[in-house]
Amino acid sequence: MTDSQPTVSIAADDRARVPFALIAVLLLISSIAIVGVLGSRDTPEVETEQAVAIDRAESVAVSELRRSVLRATEAAASAPVTSTDGASPTVEAAFDDDEPVFDQYLKLLVYREVAESFATTPQQVGHDTAAGVTIDRIDWNDSDDLAAAIDRISLERPDTGVLTVEVADVELIGNESDGEPITERRDLTVSVATPLYQLKDRTDEFQRQLNTGFFETDEYDGLGRYTAARLFPYTWGKAYYDRLSSGQPAFDNLTPNDHTEVMVNDAIFGLQERTFGTTDPYKDRAMLQPTLCMAGDLTSNAGDIETEDFVANDSALANETDLCNTDLLDQDGALPDPPTVQEIALTMLEDNVETDVEIQAHPFADLGYMQMAAGMDMAQIEAEFNQSLGESNRFSNQYLDHYFSNKLSNQDVAGDIGSITDGNNPLEGLAQLYEDVRLENDINDIIEQVYDIEVSTRESGPHKHRSLPSPSSPTEWAQDPGNWSGPYNITYFASTSQADADVSIDSLTEDQDTSFDDRNVAKIEVEYENSIGVSAEWEHKDENRSPHTDWNWKDNITYRASYTISTDLVSDDIDVERESRGIESPFQTDSWDEDYEFVGNFEGVKTKAVSETFNLDSTTFHAQERELERALEASSTSIITERDFEEEIPYSADPDIDVSPRNEDKLYEWALSELNHTHYEVLTRVEPHRTDLWNMVERPSPLRNAESNVRDVELELVYQNASEPYANTADLLRAEVRKQYFENTYDNIDKVSRWHDTTLGESSAILNDLLGGLLDTSNDLLGGPMDFVDRMTDPETRPEETQGSLESSPLMEDVNYQVEASPTYLTLEPVNRTDVPAVRPDGGETLSIDDSNSTEHAPMGAGYFDGIGYPGFPLMPWPPLFYLQLDAYYVGVQGEYARFEVRATDGDPTSATGLTYVRQDTETTIETPTRAAQDELTVGSVEPISFENELVVPVIVPSPQLVTKGSPGVGDMWRYRNINSPREHCSEGWKNAGTKYDMNNGQGCISDDATQPLPVK
Repeated sequence: MTDSQPTVSIAADDRARVPFALIAVLLLISSIAIVGVLGSRDTPEVETEQAVAIDRAESVAVSELRRSVLRATEAAASAPVTSTDGASPTVEAAFDDDEPVFDQYLKLLVYREVAESFATTPQQVGHDTAAGVTIDRIDWNDSDDLAAAIDRISLERPDTGVLTVEVADVELIGNESDGEPITERRDLTVSVATPLYQLKDRTDEFQRQLNTGFFETDEYDGLGRYTAARLFPYTWGKAYYDRLSSGQPAFDNLTPNDHTEVMVNDAIFGLQERTFGTTDPYKDRAMLQPTLCMAGDLTSNAGDIETEDFVANDSALANETDLCNTDLLDQDGALPDPPTVQEIALTMLEDNVETDVEIQAHPFADLGYMQMAAGMDMAQIEAEFNQSLGESNRFSNQYLDHYFSNKLSNQDVAGDIGSITDGNNPLEGLAQLYEDVRLENDINDIIEQVYDIEVSTRESGPHKHRSLPSPSSPTEWAQDPGNWSGPYNITYFASTSQADADVSIDSLTEDQDTSFDDRNVAKIEVEYENSIGVSAEWEHKDENRSPHTDWNWKDNITYRASYTISTDLVSDDIDVERESRGIESPFQTDSWDEDYEFVGNFEGVKTKAVSETFNLDSTTFHAQERELERALEASSTSIITERDFEEEIPYSADPDIDVSPRNEDKLYEWALSELNHTHYEVLTRVEPHRTDLWNMVERPSPLRNAESNVRDVELELVYQNASEPYANTADLLRAEVRKQYFENTYDNIDKVSRWHDTTLGESSAILNDLLGGLLDTSNDLLGGPMDFVDRMTDPETRPEETQGSLESSPLMEDVNYQVEASPTYLTLEPVNRTDVPAVRPDGGETLSIDDSNSTEHAPMGAGYFDGIGYPGFPLMPWPPLFYLQLDAYYVGVQGEYARFEVRATDGDPTSATGLTYVRQDTETTIETPTRAAQDELTVGSVEPISFENELVVPVIVPSPQLVTKGSPGVGDMWRYRNINSPREHCSEGWKNAGTKYDMNNGQGCISDDATQPLPVK
């Protein structure tokens, strides 16, 4: 047997506990071992020169990247690609449709500059180590390589004037003369100060503004609204000058193209100021001659429009009679201070229009009168009132002849154009208005309202006195009550012989009460008494015994209910004073000293209210009491509970009651005769509303103001001869007929005013039809321009042109911007290279000296089309409501700059440094890096700054009804054969503007695009 050393188990006991002393020993041994291992490692060696080389390579790369980005931004600004038109197939395939073309183009420029720059950047670091940087070479003729290059460049604009560029996966190289080179790939990022995107965004915004039409914005921006701010007041001013002058109109044409040219250019300069904060420095010189010529045309056409109307008294131009041919330079070589285009336009608008007009209440009151009597028309009104009105000296015979005329000039045109409301053309719409009025019969409606009565009933109860009998307990009838269970099948019965009903009806009306509403007319008390029995079944524990049925009766069970009937007399829809005025003895017949004589009022209503409330046939209170009692007693077997009692009373809380006057036909004739007197008083006593002529084309319509003058006489005339309280229902009827006539008049004023406010604006189809379908009828073609003109006429609401400002950059000092456009002024006449050196053929190819003038450029095309011509179209073509005459013009312009550049200079405005952003029609290429297979790559084209815009110009003047003097009418004179004024005219550049201009390829004119027949030939 071998002896063994004694051992100790770490988990000696049953719980497998480890002694803490052993744990401590193990930890001590482990820590010594760890320290021994760490202490035995070699000291690391750092390749100092190689690390410095990599860091130096990165520093050099970042510096080169910054310079490369700046060179790329300069190249991008000089030829900012706007589309891939003309690009090589490789570029088209590489560019992503979801990313802006310009951004991808700039990335390619950055990649090209980086690749070229990195190839020449090795630097010596220490004695034996050199640093370098490189980026992957790409095949510039491979679309995948180009796409990859674009993807490796990231662009961000963290702040104004700051561009952050990141180039991914740049290889940094450290070389030792006697060892292997080390490389490391990193993403490099730089932020540079450049106004590139400011210039691009502002130029793009300028392009957008030039193409923003009048209806594309609600704000004052865009060429459409800027041109309208000049063209609208100019055109309206000329129209009003002719309207208020005697004899033949001074202006055969309201929108000549040469004047449109001046106003569009002035508007464009305004947009330059708004967008860039500055304009082309040659603006004043370019605008001077055309502006003076436009002013000269106005003074030469209109005999009493003088030069002094447009220029200051101390101006050198004040005494010139021919502004267009004036020597513009004074003895010092300085230019005069000319009027602005807007000053000329507003002068025409404000200085040459006499504004006093009178709006009569006559047509509105006539319509109101017609509404009162069925079948009434204008012929009857003329027959009834024309002679007496003429004798009153209130209206001239000229006014009345016009007012009652049957037809207006050009009224037949209304039958050929779009709708005013719901499918009716203008003539049919107004005819329908008058036809609808003839079908109204307000006097009869008022008679119904006056004799309208509402009955309501307040109920109290029903209440039951004494409870119903309960089934008898077995203790009352059984010897062994504890063996019975129940009750079951409990049933109540009413006696058929003991029922007794008692009904009383009392009149509650007080004769001195003059109120209309809540008049208590009767109180009904209902009492009903009967005996009620109850039967029930009880079951015995012994199932062999039959159930026991027991009866129990109780007498003198009483039910009560009370009802108070009240009435509201005369409909509360009437407009005269009602409850505040009251009515005398409405439930009695009144003997009256008027022509209508006896007035029955609401006599008999009390008993009728009870009859209708309880469905009774009797007509006296006593008979009604007996009838209701018999009905309840006959229903005695059905009345057990209060609910049964209530259901057996034939009760309606709000029955309908019909009340009629004694002689309705005679009452109607009497009320109409009273109204005739009132209508004549209104026509001869109501003062006309005096307003400003220009207000007739402003909103809110001044027609509404005629209402206040009518109201001045209303109170007196409505209650003329009326008693207080009203003597009877006829007295009330007369006042309500008068009141309704006034309300009709106000309603007609409001209706026609709203019609006038929108001037058929809800039917843009009218203007669209007049212009042959040239317009977009989803726009408010009439209301929009009228609202704009409304704002132009008031200096407080007139839109102001603003000067734009550009945000400063945190990396640049104050930036100065310069705009230079070629040509500065866009003319309707084509120009060539001699006129404008920036002219190039389509595509931007450079011309040789010998053929430099072989290409012509049309800076602008303009055209107009007159829809109606003199004397215009009556907007509401019905003689009594004829206030305004309309003509409508379509004016269109297109334009293109040969070259447009914006320059940003940093800091000192005299500094030669800066960035120039250029837009001109040209094809753009990128010069590829030195080692590339091809020399250049066509990446797309730069589109020139171009625009196309249009305006609809509705012009509205007052009819002879408002202003009897002058020459009524509006529009160009093309319908008159002896006047050489074409209905439409388009310049050479119409649809032919820019580099595509071809003098042998005219594009017709505006009406060629009409989509429907013209109503005015």
